[in-house]
Amino acid sequence: MAHTEKDAAPRDPAIKHETTDADLGGVERLVVVTGVFLALVFALIWVVYGQLLNREVRNDTPPPPIAQRQGDRLPPLPRLQQTPGPDLAQFRAAEEAALNAYAWVDKQAGIVQVPVARAIDLIVEHGLPKRPAATAAGPGAPVGAAAAPAGPTGTPAAAPGTGH
Repeated sequence: MAHTEKDAAPRDPAIKHETTDADLGGVERLVVVTGVFLALVFALIWVVYGQLLNREVRNDTPPPPIAQRQGDRLPPLPRLQQTPGPDLAQFRAAEEAALNAYAWVDKQAGIVQVPVARAIDLIVEHGLPKRPAATAAGPGAPVGAAAAPAGPTGTPAAAPGTGH
């Protein structure tokens, strides 16, 4: 017999494949060799990482003592809000209070802050306040224009370079 089985176990006639042709020893060796290779690579990476970390620690300069104090320092403005919803509600409430409250702006000059709705009613009743009188620059001069110096006859002198 050219082809005999070493293990003469009774066979199941339902099995339809060759049981003697598959050798799993090569697969087992491949798994072991791959595992050993990966372990060596991991160990090499660990050693190199340790050396690089030690070199970085040796070359690194320590931070100044003031930088180590963190308890009472705040980051520079603008800082992130921790509670934006309540902050916005508080901001709007402060705006409402400022818009709807009476307060002295300048007590000596008699300037008073009044609520917006009341200010609108006062303007409707009394009209806008009169503008102060025009300066010596004349009524048609732009705001902030200086008055021209008077000539010998009392009329404003011509601007330099106009020839009049």
